[in-house]
Amino acid sequence: MTADKMVLCYNKGCGNEYDPQESSDDECVYHCGAPVFHDAYKSWSCCEKKTTDFTEFLNIKGCCKGKHNNVKPEVPAKSENDITPAPESVRPPERMERPSVDLPLVPLPSTISSSLRKLLNNLVVSDKTAEEVTKQAICQRKGCGKAKVDVENEDDTCEHHPGCPYFTKV
Repeated sequence: MTADKMVLCYNKGCGNEYDPQESSDDECVYHCGAPVFHDAYKSWSCCEKKTTDFTEFLNIKGCCKGKHNNVKPEVPAKSENDITPAPESVRPPERMERPSVDLPLVPLPSTISSSLRKLLNNLVVSDKTAEEVTKQAICQRKGCGKAKVDVENEDDTCEHHPGCPYFTKV
């Protein structure tokens, strides 16, 4: 075999040089499908092997056997219709002037959607003040431990924590 007789195979995934006189019908190992590029993965549509590295993708062994092909695939030529014109220069919108501090404030209208109104109508609010708290109840604030019997008025502030004591039903 001389270098003059060698022809390059154009099957996808093959790319080997071969002698057209001595090649057999099942000598070429190639990919019969198209390359697939999805997210970071690269694969062939004809086989299940996926990779994230482009070099590994090019080195994936073909899944089909057949005859070498010395005909270069045609690349579709771009027509003038395919060329998209360059966008005109885009200018940002002009800035609005900030209103003076002396101007009166304008209340913004508030609206309640119908779906929220339905939910609000179905909402049941429980009145925790109606619960009966026994005399043995202990303040639930951390570090207090004061009993309800010791407190004359629930609005009084406690000496162990800020605010009034917090009693719950036992």
